[in-house]
Amino acid sequence: LIQESNNASGKKGSHRISDLKSFLNGTSDGSAMNKKPLADLFLETTVMFADIAGFTAWSSVREPTQVFTLLETVFSSFDQIAKARRVFKVETV
Repeated sequence: LIQESNNASGKKGSHRISDLKSFLNGTSDGSAMNKKPLADLFLETTVMFADIAGFTAWSSVREPTQVFTLLETVFSSFDQIAKARRVFKVETV
């Protein structure tokens, strides 16, 4: 599903949604592809996705402070490793 969302200015992001829908449906006129890229190109890049197996079930029977403590511990560990390895972490969700 593609949902429209409000950006910081409160305007609908319908032009990007429309471009994406057109591209996915193969009906794009190519105008969206001719725009400046949103990001720079980094040839030596690694993308890492991580998941905590069983987290939803585990967290549903824990107190919020226990969930927070676990997540803070995991995220802090990743931050320390990233700093020690001199890598740039884009986002933790």
